[in-house]
Amino acid sequence: MPQPPDTANWNEYDWEQYLKESDRYAAHFFGLLKRFNDLPGAREIINQKLEREFKGRLLDCNFNCENCENRWNCEFSTVPPEEEGEGEPPVGGMGDDYGPETPPPPRKYPPEPGDPLFYEAHAAFVTLRQTALGWCNVYAAILPADSRPLGLKVLFHVGRALANLAYSISDGLYTQPAASLAMAKRSLDQLNTAMGEVQRMRQEKPRLAKILGAIETHLMRSQESIEDHLQSCRRCLEKEGGGHGNARG
Repeated sequence: MPQPPDTANWNEYDWEQYLKESDRYAAHFFGLLKRFNDLPGAREIINQKLEREFKGRLLDCNFNCENCENRWNCEFSTVPPEEEGEGEPPVGGMGDDYGPETPPPPRKYPPEPGDPLFYEAHAAFVTLRQTALGWCNVYAAILPADSRPLGLKVLFHVGRALANLAYSISDGLYTQPAASLAMAKRSLDQLNTAMGEVQRMRQEKPRLAKILGAIETHLMRSQESIEDHLQSCRRCLEKEGGGHGNARG
């Protein structure tokens, strides 16, 4: 993923451009992975080509995860599974090796703003997650084999919508409302794409019209919830400082 500069003064447009660049990077990376993964030295080949394409915009990393002092705190680390757990600080609740078990403190529910899991109880996230679970059930138990590829596309877009929404809501403090707004717009865009695919399937499979119509209803409810969240993000942005967060052009 390209390395962002200081984002403190970014507006909605800046975040949208950065996220588009990240999408381009991901697509390029997976294309290279498919092409070179079976070759000796694949990692080095891929890194060289990425550096050539995204010169000066990549994370400051030598990709030597095994010997990196930050490997336990890096979301991109690829430490071999057999090394996981080595060098990590002792954690309570491990039994005899680390003393008596200490149960974690009970979590408040619903979580309050500032809790990293605040997004899980947000109305928009709950609605979309229920829709996603409903589609998983339809995909697993109802869709015929010839509809599975299209059904998988729907699942992909709903999953991306859910992930972007989680990032948008985050801990509920909205310390960077422009970023939350950009993520909410991406979530809504993915949901609109999923809706289009479901409508297409409904036309192709009229005998599934009833169940697909129910899914469409849930998708529309999710759209409305995300639109409400999006408007909340806009209000946070206006409250923070007004116009500097609006998209340019």
